[in-house]
Amino acid sequence: MDSDYDQESDDVSDDEYLGSKPTAATRAAGAGGNKAQKSQAPKAHAWARRGSTPPDDEGEYLPEEGQGTNEEPAPVKSIQHMEEDRKRKRLRKDTKPFQRGIIRHVVLVLDLSEAMLEKDMRPSRYAAMIRYTQEYVREFFEQNPISQMSVLGMHDGLCIRFTKCIGASEGNIISYAKSWDERGYRGIRVPIITRSGRCTPDDQSMRTRTNAGDESEYVVATDQELLRELLLATTTPPVVRATNASRAAPESSAALMMMGFPSRVIEDIPSLCACHGVLTTGGYTCSRCSAKVCSLPVTCPSCQLTLLLSTHLARSYHHLFPLRNWAEVSWQRARETGSKECISCLSAFPEPPPPEDIPHSPSQSHPASNGNHTNGAAAAAQLQAEDEDAEQKASESSRYECRVCESHFCIDCDMFCHMVLHNCPGCLIRIDYSPRRRFSMRGRMAASFDRLIRFEADDGKVYYGDLGDEVPTREIEGRKVQVLDGDVKSGFKKSGGEVKVSKLLCPLPTTNIIMCVGLNYNQHAEECNLSVPTFPTIFTKPPDALAGPLDPIPIHADCQSQLDYEGELTIVIGRDAKNVPASSFAEYVLGYTVGNDVSARNFQMPASISGGQFGYAKSFDKFAPIGPCIASTNVVGDPQKLRYWTKVNGEKRQETGTDDMIWTAGQIVEHLSRGTTLRAGTCIMTGTPSGVGLFMEPKGFLKDGDEVEIYAEGIGSLINKVKFDTSRDSKI
Repeated sequence: MDSDYDQESDDVSDDEYLGSKPTAATRAAGAGGNKAQKSQAPKAHAWARRGSTPPDDEGEYLPEEGQGTNEEPAPVKSIQHMEEDRKRKRLRKDTKPFQRGIIRHVVLVLDLSEAMLEKDMRPSRYAAMIRYTQEYVREFFEQNPISQMSVLGMHDGLCIRFTKCIGASEGNIISYAKSWDERGYRGIRVPIITRSGRCTPDDQSMRTRTNAGDESEYVVATDQELLRELLLATTTPPVVRATNASRAAPESSAALMMMGFPSRVIEDIPSLCACHGVLTTGGYTCSRCSAKVCSLPVTCPSCQLTLLLSTHLARSYHHLFPLRNWAEVSWQRARETGSKECISCLSAFPEPPPPEDIPHSPSQSHPASNGNHTNGAAAAAQLQAEDEDAEQKASESSRYECRVCESHFCIDCDMFCHMVLHNCPGCLIRIDYSPRRRFSMRGRMAASFDRLIRFEADDGKVYYGDLGDEVPTREIEGRKVQVLDGDVKSGFKKSGGEVKVSKLLCPLPTTNIIMCVGLNYNQHAEECNLSVPTFPTIFTKPPDALAGPLDPIPIHADCQSQLDYEGELTIVIGRDAKNVPASSFAEYVLGYTVGNDVSARNFQMPASISGGQFGYAKSFDKFAPIGPCIASTNVVGDPQKLRYWTKVNGEKRQETGTDDMIWTAGQIVEHLSRGTTLRAGTCIMTGTPSGVGLFMEPKGFLKDGDEVEIYAEGIGSLINKVKFDTSRDSKI
């Protein structure tokens, strides 16, 4: 828009300014003569800086201060790198974590002067203006679904009103490009808004007193692409600024606005609408005064209540809670995480250079991307400061990291997620990156690991780690694994580091209780010649019965005569559970492991010895080894579709599928949690199949030095040797 009068203003709003602010020095330089410009190229004005395409002289990399000396020439900046720089700068405007206003009243003023017949834009300024205005109106109501807009045209000092104030449902107000002088509009004179016939470099910035005295700065587009970019940039709602009155209010106080959610009506007989005064057979009735309006959102003409649908508010949610900018990933961070492709579009990332070729820069490390979580408050403060002040630049590794889920994305997905999706795909599909528990779409308790192990490292410290793929138990020691922070009760998250396993330990340091199910396989019931009870047979083991996957099992002298094995699938509870229905039991399961219900049959059989109680015969120290890992519910899938077997000294004794269970894993959890709280870390041994030593002929009881290996597919092998205590004699 051009101006006939020079109107000065001192109050400028930061939110309405779209370009870099020119200083007094640059304005003075812009007013200089041509000779001075030829002798020394001045710094480009804000209005002359191109926002969409690089200028002609931007083919080479221009080093910053302190770079590119004669001895060490600066590297050439690739076109791809410059394009990523441009995209990141565009992101900076839209994703700053400010709360933005979602209800706006905008007046769009179109220049209809003879200057619009110029053809410096193709096919003309006027045609380009109409095309971009159509796009602007659509984008405006996409970003501001509960706002209103009025479109005006300026010609010969007259203000031409194209339309009344419209809402989102009337977005196609500029439907065709017809020459302005063929329309014959009537108008009223508006002397406060003025124009000039020509546009010169000294007249590029027009300032006028608007919005109750707020300052506004305007920039002039130098080409079509910049015109479109500047225009569409204003569709983003402005930042909500606190007024003097609101600054005194406490932070907890809320700004309230009364809204109505009207009901849709369909009529057989036409009636007058309150908004246009025409006969219609449908519309919406105001929830306060029952007046009928044609479309939403709109302000009720009768009672002035804002009427809208809940979907309009939902579309504005991302302005109230914007997705934070993602961090640039250094080569060092890319090598640490080992990311190969974008988690969203699966496009391949460039391979990191060798470590010796990576220059160290202090700016490349920050709490979000180097795996350091020791000072959470300081890290959060630093991240917020970076997000507020740091300039968004292209990543040297072409990777961009979400600070929450630590997923890596390409630049195109970075743009799409922040400008269209307004969500992080990594946060949506990767659950449990914080200690707080989350759940997957399938109703399972999701974890940040596949196969959880606990081990001692070379430094003597004990860690949790994610084994990843299934590995033979004896090959786990000496292998490097990803370290996990947390515990069973608070949850686990990846720390970003790797440590070598020196000694494999029991996956649980301790447990509240070990609950066991007896007689839970059909074939085992047949070999025992016992009838199946109405409810599962339950007995328990104490916490000290727990042992690791490679630990020797010490056997007291009184337990050596009829020592037996029982290979069992074991459930590990991940959070406190009570009165859990079988249909949702997986929401409370941390994972599955392999267990051995070691039994001293001489204390169990016959019933005259034990009184029918199994607990004592199975509760000696280390009579419940488990391991080698806890496989997550995502890895195991359906626990009723597993195969496992038991070997003694290499001889297969047991082999079955969990589909032979009498009570499923869900039914067992439902039964055990009935009126009883199962604490996080509780182990549930689900029963053993046929093939135990007690029912073999001759008897297959364990002897000193025997090795028992129990394998379950997808989990691994539990390997323990029996070690008889020979320091004392049996008293039985």
